[in-house]
Amino acid sequence: MTVTEIFDRAKKQLDGGDLSTGYVVNGHTFHDYYTNQEWQEYVDMMPEEVKAQFDDGKGGEMQEYHRNGIVYPPKMASYASSSRFMYSQGQKFDGFTYEKQLPTGLGGYPANLDGYLKSKNVFVEAKCHEFYNYSRPKLRKGHRMLLDGIIPILEGKLNYDCSKNTLYLSWENKDSGHFDFKQMLCHLCGIANLVLSGGEKTVNFIYLAYCPSQDLLAFVDDPADKQRILDLFNNEKEMAETIDFKFVYAAILHFFNVRREYGYSENEIKEMSSSFSFTFCTQDNFKSVVESL
Repeated sequence: MTVTEIFDRAKKQLDGGDLSTGYVVNGHTFHDYYTNQEWQEYVDMMPEEVKAQFDDGKGGEMQEYHRNGIVYPPKMASYASSSRFMYSQGQKFDGFTYEKQLPTGLGGYPANLDGYLKSKNVFVEAKCHEFYNYSRPKLRKGHRMLLDGIIPILEGKLNYDCSKNTLYLSWENKDSGHFDFKQMLCHLCGIANLVLSGGEKTVNFIYLAYCPSQDLLAFVDDPADKQRILDLFNNEKEMAETIDFKFVYAAILHFFNVRREYGYSENEIKEMSSSFSFTFCTQDNFKSVVESL
């Protein structure tokens, strides 16, 4: 069993789920998920405008989907779904919206941010179990164009390598590991183009990661698995807090200001970048951090 599967099963038990049940598709039971009835009840309790936001998002969070010939449950029906995690946290605020889409200026799909609060111009990327899995993105033409454009501005702190069209990113010579650095760059591209196009200049970005509590870890039998879960969470936190995202955002602003001929002065770009904040949060302090902004 993978560490992701171990975490997912612990999360389900923590939330009161029964491991002997799950979501059934084509006679196959997915045990880390709600049952079909539980999922339908969950959807029925969701406000219509929120359902529409998740339905319109590019993540396909609320529909069954096909992969490698297998039909899977809706992603949000997983107890460890990041969108489900985001929804549970976003409900604490009036006017919170989900699946915020922003064109990146790189071609392809728009950036798809998990949450947005207009009143404080807060953009949120949420992670629940994603960083327990290790995957590498492909290097696309737009990504290479961006990286080649911002690396000189970042004074050698950011670097990339490409092997068989697979992208490896590092910050100050430290590999990004399980942290999805490429996704963060795309999110910042979307926000930068929104700001450069006349959007609100003060930007608050929150990276919301689910912290495995001792109550959750109590459902993990093997001490080595418990430690692995804690280590991977701590690695995610460390990388998120090591990368200077204000500096990265400033480089991206500069890159698009020149490339798309927005016409801002260097002082104006500096002012925009100085109005950017990045905060790592967990479920334990997300509400208080947003309220303090």
